[in-house]
Amino acid sequence: MSLIATDSDGKRILDYLGQTMVQHAGDGGGQKDVLVRRAYDFVLAEQKRIVEAKNSKLIPRYEAFRRYVESRLPLWGLEAKKD
Repeated sequence: MSLIATDSDGKRILDYLGQTMVQHAGDGGGQKDVLVRRAYDFVLAEQKRIVEAKNSKLIPRYEAFRRYVESRLPLWGLEAKKD
């Protein structure tokens, strides 16, 4: 149940980058680089590609996805990149 959270839109989500995952990742920060940093880089690259393609269906979805990932970055000791 600790993996379930309420998202910014009020809907329940699987919080796969939240505090419970930070606790289970263990010491050493390996998951930070392997999982979180790479996932964030992917989200940024895909969002850029989708915006450039003017995909009106996916643009708001990737905006929401980016907001979620960026909201969890501090838990992992990471900072959001500035546009």
